[in-house]
Amino acid sequence: MTNLERLIKARVEAPTVTTISVATERLAEEMARELLKDETFPTELHALVSKHFGTTVQRLAKNGRRRPR
Repeated sequence: MTNLERLIKARVEAPTVTTISVATERLAEEMARELLKDETFPTELHALVSKHFGTTVQRLAKNGRRRPR
């Protein structure tokens, strides 16, 4: 690949990635707004996060006990 090709590739890639990133963020925000309008979603999300948080804390506690001091 020539230097010119590398330069062109870089100048095309950067704006493309930025554009896709912005579009993805907007889509995620729109989806989140729609989901939060649903009456059951916030409750289900809270329960799911609580479950996995508890599991993670338990695993961390186990790992902490195994380490020699």
